[in-house]
Order: sequence, then C-alpha cells, then structure tokens
Amino acid sequence: MPRRSLSEPGRAFELHRPPRRGEVYWVSFGPVVGGEIQKTRPAIVVSNDAANSALNRLQVVPITSQTARVYPSEAPVRLRGEPRKAMADQLTTASRKRLVGYLGKLTAADMEQVDRAIRVQLALS
Repeated sequence: MPRRSLSEPGRAFELHRPPRRGEVYWVSFGPVVGGEIQKTRPAIVVSNDAANSALNRLQVVPITSQTARVYPSEAPVRLRGEPRKAMADQLTTASRKRLVGYLGKLTAADMEQVDRAIRVQLALS
C-alpha cells in the first residue's frame, strides 16, 4: 500500500495558545546524537495541559509512517485518516520553539493506545 506524505508546513508557524495533550504538531528535532529521533516529523503532545500552559517545553511522542511492525512500546494511530505509529521509545522533551506546524488531534481511543505504549516503555504497569 503506498504511503501518502503529510505535507510539511510551508510558511511560518506561530502558536496562539498552549499546545494541548493529544494534539499533533510538526516538530523540528535536531541536532541529534546516536539513535535519537531526527528531522522534522509529526509528534503527539503527551504532557499534561497544566504543564503545557505554564512551561516553555513539553513532552512529545514522535510518529512514523512505518507501520508494518509494531513493538510493545509503540502504538498504531490514525492521523488525518492515515495509519501511523506512535513511538513511545522515543518520548522526549521539546521546546515549544521546535513546533513548526499543527496537524490535528488524535481520538481518545488512539490516545489510550499511546498511553499504554508509554506505560510499557517506562515500566509503569
């Protein structure tokens, strides 16, 4: 099945309100070291809304279009109708300044799967 690309933002992006948990943004990762996530890619905001309002940084889980294999610390999600995979093993803190475009919001069911993957990755359950 051919993958369709989510077009990257083409113009300047400015946040007009704090990001909210479950929203998906283009995040400019980098510079990177070793096996860290790289390039500009979609990521889900997973930090709580109180922290998102008060701090200049937030926790995000990157998303990939490579969905053939899903490990326990990953979660299948849909973004704009397309199958994607959230990679909780790449959970990271990012400055709000790294957010370069808004893509949408995950469903509650998809966020439950992301939460499950985070719990597995961090051995919280």
